[in-house]
Amino acid sequence: MAAVFGTLWIPCLILSVLGIALLVAELFLPGFGVTGSFGVVCLIAVCVMQFMTNKPLVAVLVTAVLGLIVITMVILFMRSMKNGLLFRSPIVLKDKIEAEAVRLSSGSLEDLIGQTGTAETPLRPSGIAVIAGKRYSVETEATFIDKGSEITVISVDGTKITVR
Repeated sequence: MAAVFGTLWIPCLILSVLGIALLVAELFLPGFGVTGSFGVVCLIAVCVMQFMTNKPLVAVLVTAVLGLIVITMVILFMRSMKNGLLFRSPIVLKDKIEAEAVRLSSGSLEDLIGQTGTAETPLRPSGIAVIAGKRYSVETEATFIDKGSEITVISVDGTKITVR
């Protein structure tokens, strides 16, 4: 084997396996791409070491095979992010916040003081309440209020609505 791949075939094999393993790990580990970057560095080192063996045909072949492996992994990653295992993992956020869920008003909320409503979610101490037929994000005075309980607006500070 040393005659075909040169004297660096064992380090090249180790770095190839390590580089591919690091790229696969990057698919499943949350982070900033450090693992994948080290994987790419390992694969580039393999290509450089192959060109140092004075066997250009083998070096080009190894580089092409590693390039195909990386391209295949990128395609698999993109497909998996779209509808595969990675999309179903807890790393990917799938919940949507609807515009009607929390009312953010540019107008004054001062007219709500003294009005009553119903806690739509448990207020522990914050949550959603329906006041005058509209949903608002509200807070209590550090007490817990069960879902469905009647509440009264006691103060408004900007967009912070305090209820009791």
